[in-house]
Amino acid sequence: MKLKYFTLMLAASVLAGCSNFDTINTDPSKSSETQPEFLLGNAQKRAADLLYGTYYNGRIGMELGQYWMGTDKTSDGRFLFTDEGLWGSLYSGPLMDLQEIRNYYGRHPQEVSANMIAVSEVMKTWLFHILTDVYGDIPYSQALRGDEIPRPEFDEGRKIYPALLENLKNQIGVLGNAGSGAIRGDIVAGGNAQQWIRIANALRIRIALRMMDAMPAEAAAVLTEAAQNTLTGITQDVFFPYNLAAATNRFPYNDVERPLVEFAVTTTLVDYMKSVSDPRLPIYARPDDTNGQYVGKPYGKEENDPIMIRLSKPGLKAYAGDAKGYIITYSEIAFALAEAAARGISVGGTAADWYEKGVTASMKQWGVTDEKVIAAYLEKVPYSETDWKNVIGTQKWLALYMQGIQAWMERLRLDNAKPGGGILFIAPVSGSLDPEVKDVPKRLKYPAATRSNNPENSKIAADRIGGDSQATRNWWDKQ
Repeated sequence: MKLKYFTLMLAASVLAGCSNFDTINTDPSKSSETQPEFLLGNAQKRAADLLYGTYYNGRIGMELGQYWMGTDKTSDGRFLFTDEGLWGSLYSGPLMDLQEIRNYYGRHPQEVSANMIAVSEVMKTWLFHILTDVYGDIPYSQALRGDEIPRPEFDEGRKIYPALLENLKNQIGVLGNAGSGAIRGDIVAGGNAQQWIRIANALRIRIALRMMDAMPAEAAAVLTEAAQNTLTGITQDVFFPYNLAAATNRFPYNDVERPLVEFAVTTTLVDYMKSVSDPRLPIYARPDDTNGQYVGKPYGKEENDPIMIRLSKPGLKAYAGDAKGYIITYSEIAFALAEAAARGISVGGTAADWYEKGVTASMKQWGVTDEKVIAAYLEKVPYSETDWKNVIGTQKWLALYMQGIQAWMERLRLDNAKPGGGILFIAPVSGSLDPEVKDVPKRLKYPAATRSNNPENSKIAADRIGGDSQATRNWWDKQ
């Protein structure tokens, strides 16, 4: 009888314990939700890791920017891409982290920091801009609301651009208010609200310039305004600061533990830099181990070529463990304002002045600091009012080294040649593996998973842009 009574009491206690399981296993001193500061820092690192990873930067961006060509495989440089994860990884990774900051404050209004939301919105704008440039029409207004809208509609790229610009301007207003709260967990700008204003205006300049040929009046107005308070020197360059402390904190594609030989620099890059005695060449590329010469690989050349063994690989600084994951730089802004001035837009300086500032900033960004060396180089690559597109475009291309996706987009927008009109970019030497594209893809196709999971909306978008093809131009690509 006693045994039966004991068994009943034990069962009752177990059942009671199960009913209070959540309470018992919850530490009342700790939050059950991820705090906004951790979401922000995590989003910044996840975004940089994705955009500077081996595939999305190396095999897509750097190859379509025609800086590098694969040595271990060449299909990507010939436009046959095998990894479709950029879309999904950005949406489900850093963008969702940034959206959750706003969601968190919606659940905890007493904790709200307007500046935290503003910074998250600036970063979301940066990433959405990349997505719409790479793919065209994308989910934007209904994005990041998977619980209520699992199959979001795709917004038109030409409507996303004005929305991005408006969002950035709104966040600048918030960040300029002294009472908007602290910015915590910010690895990129250290919680400096004024720097985030400069960053937001720099992104406005990038976005406005990209739409210059399609919406010139709107672009000019943004450029004139944003130029008044943006990055003013390389000390304000915007980047994720990788370091060597631990493997997880290093630049995503680095040579800390093994030599990296998957890529060679192209003849496009090497031959032009050699022709103008560019002092950045030893930084951008390594001399060949067998003869000490800089030897590029012809872009789009198959790997089964006897000269493979004597090709220059990317420079050691390009993928050092502590390389910088750039978001936007002063040199890019200087070249953007040089182009704006060349087009007759008032941005507080002449095209020639901004051009020289851009070249100088790029040199110093990469460690070339001797003023005499920079001055001598500028004499070899002078600004030309009658050839501004080729002069600015070529130097901007050199300055965007390692920022593959941005270099690809600028190549599409400007279609520039070398100064004087000589051919700079070439079609793949061994031919394209995409029968619809000869010279360079204009976009990436929507991922198969997106077409499968959201078939109706992805088809509507594909039909609207002119077909889900790598040959379909973005709305702003008018050349």
